[in-house]
Amino acid sequence: MTVALIYKKSAWELFSDSNDTNVSSFIVEEESQRDLLQESDLIQKNTITSVENTLLANEIAYKKIYRSSLNQYNLTTFDLIITVGGDGTFLEASHHVKDDTPILGVNSDPARSVGFFCACDSDNFKDFFETISTQPKVSLNRLSLFINESPTGPPVLNDILFANPNPAATTRYQIKNDSYRNSGLLISTAAGSTAWSFQEGVNPLPLESEQFKLLHRGTRNSKSTTTSNVLIHSLTRKGTIFIDGDHCSLPLSIGQQLEIRSGIPIIVMGDINKKRAEFLNRYD
Repeated sequence: MTVALIYKKSAWELFSDSNDTNVSSFIVEEESQRDLLQESDLIQKNTITSVENTLLANEIAYKKIYRSSLNQYNLTTFDLIITVGGDGTFLEASHHVKDDTPILGVNSDPARSVGFFCACDSDNFKDFFETISTQPKVSLNRLSLFINESPTGPPVLNDILFANPNPAATTRYQIKNDSYRNSGLLISTAAGSTAWSFQEGVNPLPLESEQFKLLHRGTRNSKSTTTSNVLIHSLTRKGTIFIDGDHCSLPLSIGQQLEIRSGIPIIVMGDINKKRAEFLNRYD
């Protein structure tokens, strides 16, 4: 077995050597915040070390890859993908999974990270990995994007927002014969329907559904709709498609068409259905 071990850098690693005087002065002056950043940094590094020690103890060949350099690697050459971080790291890695290679999320700091897609953490990774052949897994649907009929962007696991990049500006678009002027169109996969759209009041889809939800944001009394295909005509001069958060985006200008279809699934290790049920029970 060969493993791609994908990790993130902690906020402390990213900001402690910043040349931005606002950032550096904040770290120096705000002792309590500095302590929290350093504590989180230590937990993150300890989790990575724990995962590596388990792989070494089981004589597993692995390649350690920083999440921002994923485009330099072909993940189809690995038998398993392990992410160490939170959902952001997991989602970024998922954009590069184009086949049936399973992916396992390890939550590097459960006290500060939801880690919905993460099956384990530092405490139970060893037991999970050493029994991985008997562990549950689920096939989650993703979305495929087409701009003017040409395939574009990565497969989408969580959600898409089509909006004006200026949050104070109006987003204009048309679906079928209906025109909209609002704060943007939110599209959530089944897996993503307990994330952003859930907080907007949208009822989640069954986890393994191949359909997705549409919500017109900033529209009074707007109700979500469920579909497996939608064609969006942009009427926004500088529209933007935000994919699974803020790290990946594509322009969609006036006159262009965005088609969203049910796409290729991804195999996720862990009992995600159980985690989702526990999450939803907190809102009953």
